[in-house]
Amino acid sequence: MAEADHKVLNSWIAAHLAVTIEGQAHLAQLIGSDAPARWEASLSNGVLTLDQTDLEFALLGSYSEDDNSWLWSWANPGLDPTALAIRRALPLRGFGAEFDLWEFSEDRFDMAGVVDFGMTAGSSLASVAGPQIAGGAIFSGSYPGGRFYVSVTDPRLQRFGPSAVSAPKYFTRAVAYGLGRHRDLVETYAAYHGLPMERTDDGVRLSFPDKSHIDVSFDDQDRMTRIHANLHTRRPQAAPA
Repeated sequence: MAEADHKVLNSWIAAHLAVTIEGQAHLAQLIGSDAPARWEASLSNGVLTLDQTDLEFALLGSYSEDDNSWLWSWANPGLDPTALAIRRALPLRGFGAEFDLWEFSEDRFDMAGVVDFGMTAGSSLASVAGPQIAGGAIFSGSYPGGRFYVSVTDPRLQRFGPSAVSAPKYFTRAVAYGLGRHRDLVETYAAYHGLPMERTDDGVRLSFPDKSHIDVSFDDQDRMTRIHANLHTRRPQAAPA
């Protein structure tokens, strides 16, 4: 299998880093651990059990160690394509055509050249795929000869929501990987959460549901230079006279 060009995909992976880091943090909060000791997955029911927590999920695909390839779940001849966990992933088949992400139109492709930011290249691909189907986190498990990857689509992940308190932490962690444009990861975070975004003289302002906002500044090469959070706090009510 010839090595392919993953330049566009890699730029999307870099742009989704803050979203990915936040999603994994929220999953750890929900299940009470960032490394569950036990897992089970039912494709027909679309339920992933991590320790004692049942979660809705979509099966994205699998990575083969034999030939370094990715296989989408709906194209796997050993699986039932009508299973709920696979049907949840089906909208991804048409996603890539609009944005020149050819990997989403191929049943199987070579993973050589897909950037790995520390969670395996399969997780990098999953970090772009998941948000397109309302996925809030990634989970991966091993099997003989490879790994499978899922997107946790459980609506309970959404209850954490975006926060002006934690977002700067996710931005700075994402920037530390040294991948892509810093401006892209901030704007992707805003788009994913539907946060209003205004242009400022040297960057952007993101507004949060609780009326807090974050100002992010960039230099002329779109590198992040400053983050300032303006947190909205309610004044305590005066005691009755």
